[in-house]
Amino acid sequence: MPTPGPVPWPRPEHTGAKHDIYRLYLERWFPILLSTNGYRSATYAEGFAGPGVYEGGEPGSPVIAVQALVDTPELVNSKKQTRFIFVDDDERCTTRLNDELTKNFPERPRPTDQMPVVIRKGTCAEALEEELTKAHAWDQPILAVLDSFGNVPVPHRLIERLANNRASEVIVTFTPQHFIRFVTDMGPDVDEVFGHDPAWRQVAKLTEGEAKRRFLLTQYRKMLQATGFRYLLDFEMVDPRGASLYLVFGTNHEQGLRKMKEAAWKVDPNFGVMFRDPRDEQNEALFVVDDPQDAPLRRLLVEELRGKDWVSVIQLRRFALFETVYREEHVLQALNRLRSSKTVEAQALGILKLNGKVRLIEGAK
Repeated sequence: MPTPGPVPWPRPEHTGAKHDIYRLYLERWFPILLSTNGYRSATYAEGFAGPGVYEGGEPGSPVIAVQALVDTPELVNSKKQTRFIFVDDDERCTTRLNDELTKNFPERPRPTDQMPVVIRKGTCAEALEEELTKAHAWDQPILAVLDSFGNVPVPHRLIERLANNRASEVIVTFTPQHFIRFVTDMGPDVDEVFGHDPAWRQVAKLTEGEAKRRFLLTQYRKMLQATGFRYLLDFEMVDPRGASLYLVFGTNHEQGLRKMKEAAWKVDPNFGVMFRDPRDEQNEALFVVDDPQDAPLRRLLVEELRGKDWVSVIQLRRFALFETVYREEHVLQALNRLRSSKTVEAQALGILKLNGKVRLIEGAK
């Protein structure tokens, strides 16, 4: 449904941090996929594009995405096609977005055949897949940003098709509070959000708010994995008022997972947004930029080691990559701190290295 209230609107703190992640990721995504040995084309698509600008003049994600391509030095002379598809169901947004793109790029950065741009009024459910088909985007990489403010159901069919399309990825924002609040009022059509599985409705039986949010995120992750995405990354963004937004990323490539983590850990701290790992029951902040707070990772590593004999650092790095929001590079620091606190021991004396092995010390908590 169209956006209530005026267009454009003020930019929430979440959005500033989120857009910084998009920019940082696209700076990595474009040159990898469109390199000399890469794919012949790639598509960036948004199902809830907005007006391209905020009340304070800050650029919207469509402008940020086009700018990221223009600013990629590796692609200055590239002739490969990069498509942009922007869909929004509010005509005020699509009209303003067209104006903003024209204002920000008065001279077209690339010829139309190399950089076609589609702006369409319509719902994500009805229009985005159709526009991707018209653009001949399928069978080539697609990065679909499905940022619906968390309240508009993202079509399961679309996510499933993206999961099974070559080298494609999704970024979805997810707000559990909406489903928690209205679970008893929502009809069976909402089950599609969770892959047509009504199990998510069991959230109504839970009493504690944190448990409810964690349960719904788990159900949503199950849906994304069932569609075909091999690797998922999700983290909680908490603004200065304490409001939460979950960002969920799905990919089939380890490299994509690594690059998204790089982007998330380099977000500008000036947005004032705190990042948390939804799996950490103590809800501790993940990091101050350039100074990772690894207490949540240490707890996760302890649980991973529990009941096992010697485990290699390499295995624990893989665990961190696939099962936490942390980067592989964070593991050695966390293990050294666990070693200093007499929680884990190393198989060999001296400095713990990548080829080393560790185990939990008996009786350690």
